[in-house]
Amino acid sequence: MIKRVLHFVASVLIPLVLVYSCANMGMPKGGPKDKQPPVIVKSIPEANQTNFKENKIRITFNEFVVADELNDKFIVSPPTTKKPSFKTKGKTFIVDLGEKLHPNTTYSLDFKDGIVDNNEKNKYKNLRLAFSTGPDLDTLRIVGFVRDAFTLEPAKNCYILLYKGASDTLIHKTRPDFVGKTNGQGFFAITNLPATSFQIFAMSDIDNNLKYTSGVDSIAFLDKRITPYAEFQPKRDTVVTGSDTLVVLGKTRFYPDPLNFSLFFEKGFDLHLDKYERPSRKIVDLTFTASTADTFNIEVLNAHPKGKWNLIEKSKKADTLKVWITDSMVYKRDTLALRLTYLQQDSLGKFFHKKDTIKLYLSEDLIVKQEKNKHNQRRKIISEAKSVNLTTNLAGALDTYRSILLESPEPFLSVDTSKIYLYVKKDTTYIRITPKIKPDTLNLRRYQITYPWDFATAYRLDVDSTAIHTVYGLYAKAIKADFKTQEEEHYGKIIFSVKNVKGPTIIQVLENNKDEHILKSVRIEKDQEIILPFLEPKKYLLKAIFDRNNNGKWDTGNLKENLEPEEVCYYLSVIKVRSNWDNKDTWVLPDPLVFRKKIVDAEEEADKLAKKKKKNAPQKSNLF
Repeated sequence: MIKRVLHFVASVLIPLVLVYSCANMGMPKGGPKDKQPPVIVKSIPEANQTNFKENKIRITFNEFVVADELNDKFIVSPPTTKKPSFKTKGKTFIVDLGEKLHPNTTYSLDFKDGIVDNNEKNKYKNLRLAFSTGPDLDTLRIVGFVRDAFTLEPAKNCYILLYKGASDTLIHKTRPDFVGKTNGQGFFAITNLPATSFQIFAMSDIDNNLKYTSGVDSIAFLDKRITPYAEFQPKRDTVVTGSDTLVVLGKTRFYPDPLNFSLFFEKGFDLHLDKYERPSRKIVDLTFTASTADTFNIEVLNAHPKGKWNLIEKSKKADTLKVWITDSMVYKRDTLALRLTYLQQDSLGKFFHKKDTIKLYLSEDLIVKQEKNKHNQRRKIISEAKSVNLTTNLAGALDTYRSILLESPEPFLSVDTSKIYLYVKKDTTYIRITPKIKPDTLNLRRYQITYPWDFATAYRLDVDSTAIHTVYGLYAKAIKADFKTQEEEHYGKIIFSVKNVKGPTIIQVLENNKDEHILKSVRIEKDQEIILPFLEPKKYLLKAIFDRNNNGKWDTGNLKENLEPEEVCYYLSVIKVRSNWDNKDTWVLPDPLVFRKKIVDAEEEADKLAKKKKKNAPQKSNLF
C-alpha cells in the first residue's frame, strides 16, 4: 500500500517539476552586485607571530582571489635578494620569498591593494602582515610623504630606503636594510622597525635594483639621521563601578612625525642619443637625453655635398634637433648614413667627443607615394607656380601683449622686410606704420612682428608674394589680413600683497592645467604688492619659488653636495580672473613651508554642493 502511494506522489510531482522548470528556462536572475572585499580566514604565519622559520606565507580568504599588479605593489622589508613569487591554491594565496630568511629578524609584508576577489575585482586595501623569525617582534614605524620638488605632485611607486650604516656611497653600492614604497598619494609607511638610527632616502629606482643611478633615478634625502621610537601617552579618566575607581586610559604615540621628501632629478651631464628617425626625405629628427648646445656636429658619410648641406632647428632645451637637409644630392638618397659628434663624460668626469654613426631609411610607403606624386606631376599640362602657404595667429582679436607670428612649413632662406607692410586704421584710412620684424630664436620657420598695439584698434597686414623665400627655392604666397586688437575691458588683473618674503622669490602665474605653462613672472625680495595685468578671463594658479641663489630660476638639488632643491609653494586657491575686474588678495608665504598642493577651486566646489543639494532634495508629488 505504501509503495502505491509513493508511486502516485512521484507520478504527480515529477511532471509538475518538469513543467515548472521548463516554464522558467532562461538566464537566472542574479542577486545584488558583490561590493565587499575578500575576508581573511587565516594566515600562516599569524599576524605578529614570532619564531616563524619558513619562507612561504599562506593567506586563506573566504573566496577565490587573484593578484592585481602585485609585482609592482608588493614590498617585503627587509628586502630579499630574490624576487618573491605568487600563486594561489584554492582560496589560499601563497607568497614564496625564495630564500632562507635572516634569524632574529622582523619581516613586514606590504601588499597594498594588490589582492582582489576573482569575480568583481574588489580590492583588499592596505593588506600588511608582520612576523619575526626570532622571539621578539619589532614594532616601531616611519611614515611620510614623497612629492615632486618642483610641482609638489605626489610621487607614486617611489621607494623609501633605510640604511643602518653611515656612508656617502651607501645608496650607490649597497642594498637597503629596510624598504618601503609610496602609494598613489605619495604616502609611505615602513612598519615593524627596530629602535635604530637610519639614514633615509627616497628614490624612483627606474632600473629596479634598489641602488641609485645618477642621471636615471630621481632622488630625495634628509640631512639628518632618524631614530624611530614610541611613547605611551596616558589619559586619565574616572569610571564609576561599585566603588569609584580611577582608570588610566591612553594611546601609544609613534615618532618621528610624518616625514616629507622632495624628489628631484640631479642636473648632470649624461648626454647620449635617445631616438632618431627620418619622417620625410628632407627632415631628420634627433632626440638626446640632455642639451647639445655648443657640442654638436653632423656629417653625411654616403654623399659628398658641396658646402653647407643642412639647417638645424633646436628645441628650447637644445635636446631635440630637427635637421633640415637642404642639399638635393643628400635628401634624394633613400638611405642616409650620418655621423654625430657631441661631448660625453667618462667615469672620472673628463669630457671627450663621442661619435655615433646612424643609418636612416625611407619607408617603402613613402617612396611609393612620392613616385606616384612625381608621375601625376608629369601628366599635368600646365604646372602651377611653386609656393608655400604661410600661417599666422590672427584668428580672432589679437592680444595686445603678443606678437604676430608668420610661420612657414619649411625654413626661411631670406626675408625682405621692406615687402612686409603693417597699417593702422585712422578714421576710414589705413596709415602705414613701422613694426619690428625679427626671426624667432628657436624656430627657423617663424618670424615675429612686434608693435606697441593700441586696444580695440583695426590693423592690416600685407605680405608681398616675393617677400619670403624658403631654403628649397619656394616663395611664400601673399597675405592680406585685416584684424583688430582686444579691448582693454576684456582683460582682468591680479593684484596681490605678498607678505613674509624672506629673500629672493619668484612669483609665477600659471595656466590652470596639468602642464602649468608659465604666463607671467615677477621677482621680489621683500614684502610688496605685485600687479599682474592683461590676463585673459579664465582660471590661473599662483606659485612661489624661493630663489636661494637669486639667479631668476628654479634650481634642482645635488646629492653629493648635500644640497636640496629650491623650495616652492602654491597659493592654495584657484584664481578666477574676470574681464575688467581686479582680483585683490593677500598671500602670506608659509613659514615653515606648507608641503602640500591641495588647491581649491571655489567655483567647482560650489557647483558640486549645488548638485548634491539638488540630488538630495525631496521630490515634488504629482498627487493633488
